Amino acid sequence: MIALQDFSTATPATQMLPSFAPMHLPQRSAAAARPEPERRPRLSCVTAAELKQHVASEFSAAGDWFTLCRGLRRKGLCLRMRGEDLWLFDAASLTAISSCEDLGIDPMELELRFGPSQPQRPSAQAA
Repeated sequence: MIALQDFSTATPATQMLPSFAPMHLPQRSAAAARPEPERRPRLSCVTAAELKQHVASEFSAAGDWFTLCRGLRRKGLCLRMRGEDLWLFDAASLTAISSCEDLGIDPMELELRFGPSQPQRPSAQAA
């Protein structure tokens, strides 16, 4: 039996890794305002590269969805569907951090490796 660490009291990943916080863009005038696309938040190139390096070993070493999600959870992250895209979320606060595609991780390749069972869709209030 494998004993997993209790993450219920752990510090959220967004607090431990402040450079992974979403990049904030300057506000536009009300006349020019449009609804933000669902792809937000976007990370800067440097931050995205740091995050990709932080999770790369989990994605390359995992042999199935469970192992991948368990490894990411140890780092304070989790995978969730957001719309039709696979995203990394902060595990404690369920804050969206980045889509896997923005990190150069192909969800279709993951599906080929691990099978069609992807992580659960978040509840309506977490989306």
